[in-house]
Amino acid sequence: MKKRYIVYAALIVLVLQSVIPLLTPVLPVIQLPGEILWSWPGGKEFLGGLFGGGFTNTFLATLLTLIILLAMTFSLKAKSRTADEVPTGGYNFFELIVEFAYGYVENAAGKWAKAFFPFFMTFILWIVVANWMELVPFVDSFGKWENLPHHTAELAVEAAEADAAAKGEHLSEDEIKHIEEEAHHTADEANLGDMRQGILLTKAPLNDAGEKPADADWTIVPYVRAAATDLNFTLAIALISVVMTQYYGMKALGMKYWKKFFVWDGDKIKENPLAIMDSGVGILEFISEIFKIVSFAFRLLGNIFAGQILLFVIGALLPIGNLLFWHLEFFVGILQAAVFALLTLTFMSMATQGHSEEH
Repeated sequence: MKKRYIVYAALIVLVLQSVIPLLTPVLPVIQLPGEILWSWPGGKEFLGGLFGGGFTNTFLATLLTLIILLAMTFSLKAKSRTADEVPTGGYNFFELIVEFAYGYVENAAGKWAKAFFPFFMTFILWIVVANWMELVPFVDSFGKWENLPHHTAELAVEAAEADAAAKGEHLSEDEIKHIEEEAHHTADEANLGDMRQGILLTKAPLNDAGEKPADADWTIVPYVRAAATDLNFTLAIALISVVMTQYYGMKALGMKYWKKFFVWDGDKIKENPLAIMDSGVGILEFISEIFKIVSFAFRLLGNIFAGQILLFVIGALLPIGNLLFWHLEFFVGILQAAVFALLTLTFMSMATQGHSEEH
């Protein structure tokens, strides 16, 4: 079958989903933390709660991102050893990108280019693949069945236990059971889900009054959700960026690197008391250096998570409209990766520069 016929068929499906109510995609449950696919033995007590309550779909997406990058690396490395004088295809494309990126890093970082380039290129590839995962068919739409009243009851119990622990109290089994039953009943009456259970999960049709049936309590927890929609992922790479920036600053300048943060010149302050402001400015600069972690993490998380919600909402309202927003998120994924890598490169280059008073 020719490729254009596949495209035509996909367009027809989108049009049918837009005009036939029962075929319209269901708006999935939206939550910020990654959904747990499989709970650890012992739940949150597993290894002191270091890995949360279980294996999440965003962690699975992170592993898939790693596998994709490793496959790309070994595939391109094998092709680089061939005797072909003129590279072709995908290898030629990646070689062009790598050469352009290295030239840019060399112009920006000079002698530090070889040290900074692996971080620069890895951040771009890693974040692009993680961002684009939300655009792959069946990601966010293929998963296991979830009963929403049961899920809501579990969340209510977790919140109550956390609140009690903060007060130094402990909930009894009867109290936990009461909270669970009350939350389950409330959620069951609210018909939170848009799907009903049968041989398959199907969209719950509305009656003449526009109400969902009583058994519309189900949704699907996707097996894979884009890694960049989880704060754990974005926070991890933000920490790597900021910590390595400080490392290269110290490597280039030694302990003198910290002078720009912690400044105290007693003689200068005696001559001019206003010079004490230099110490305050240094501390503020140190605080801003720490808050780069927050800036990096939440900028990436906010943009990708918002894009995911946009695709969900448009898909549920007008599936054919997702063609436009799919391409928008495609370029947003590239843009966010480039911004993260460029800022990291800029901060690393600045960290290796000597202080003005030393020139």
